[in-house]
Amino acid sequence: MAIAPIGSPLPIPTSTSTTRATPGFGEMLSDAVQNVSSAEHRADDLVQKLARGEDVDLHQVTIATTEAALSVQMMVAVRDQAIQAYTQIMNMQF
Repeated sequence: MAIAPIGSPLPIPTSTSTTRATPGFGEMLSDAVQNVSSAEHRADDLVQKLARGEDVDLHQVTIATTEAALSVQMMVAVRDQAIQAYTQIMNMQF
């Protein structure tokens, strides 16, 4: 019985490009902060328009300000969880 030779190995990619198919943690965190910032700016713009007496739907202002407040609360909760996890890791004894 003859044994068939193993085919050639898969080529190792030699590309040195730093582009990734999925974003890294830092990129995701940066995007989240930018989203929170844009929600705050959007709400602020609507509140200023309302204060100037421009034609702005009050419901849209309320929705935008609530959305911005919830975004900030979520960001603070994630920050608190990350700090808590870091503290627990630092308190581990090996």
